[in-house]
Amino acid sequence: MQIVFRSCFIALALIMAFVSRSYAIDLQPGEIRAPKPGMNIIQASYFLSERGDLYVDKEKQPGNPEIVAQQFLLRYGRSFEIFGHPGVTYVQSSTGYVHPGGSLSKYEGDSGFGDTTLAFGVWPYANQDTKSYVAVAAYLTVPTGSYSHERLFNMGENRYRPALQVGFHAPFIGGLEWMGALDAVWYQTNPDYGSQRKNLAQDALYSGQLGFMYNVTSAFSAAATYFYSAGGETSLDGVGRNDDLRQNRYMLTGIAKFPFGRVTLQYGGDITTRNGFFEKYKLIVRYTKVF
Repeated sequence: MQIVFRSCFIALALIMAFVSRSYAIDLQPGEIRAPKPGMNIIQASYFLSERGDLYVDKEKQPGNPEIVAQQFLLRYGRSFEIFGHPGVTYVQSSTGYVHPGGSLSKYEGDSGFGDTTLAFGVWPYANQDTKSYVAVAAYLTVPTGSYSHERLFNMGENRYRPALQVGFHAPFIGGLEWMGALDAVWYQTNPDYGSQRKNLAQDALYSGQLGFMYNVTSAFSAAATYFYSAGGETSLDGVGRNDDLRQNRYMLTGIAKFPFGRVTLQYGGDITTRNGFFEKYKLIVRYTKVF
């Protein structure tokens, strides 16, 4: 009986960790600042993350699961002006792999292209003098990534994901600035999930983030961000899984500006998670060039 329960826990957590592995729409420190119109923005990012212990309803489960994921993302954006307000749009896609190990080594991993995200943002309020901004953005992730119903681990999700976000950025004290954002992600049904090709549905996921950035010099900044996500329960053929997400995360960031572009180094992970595999760490290296 214990083996049966553990198998159910594993299946539930796999759904949470890799069918709905996209949580909040994580903004980078300073990203809510309105750009000047007519700029091209190219960004290349490298992600490396490792997940370990499995939690079900806040309880750590037996076993030694290990999941390593790596991604290389490329983004192209363009800033503009719309009805007198700053705006930006971008397209972003990725390639990489996800490899299960430890007690999950019997499962097949995946490598290839990830899903593609399209974004459109506008600043209804942007005061360059006071460095205060309010931005709203719409996102659409389209299923261009590698996917097979025979795998539980996939680079793509085989479904569309629209999202909306509102963000705020303003000075705090001295060289310290603060940033906050709220977002909601909705999920189209995946009609081809698992070996039995069931319909996988998911409730909306709601997230918030709050961060502080300190400008050490004109060329270097440091930031810390806290994230909270809730919701996102999944169901198979209309049967709920009771796997809603209650997750607390953190991210530490260092930003250096050079004549050849901006280099960003980020490190973070989970603080607590209610359901799914605990993210031990996430390492991100970004290069951004604006011209």
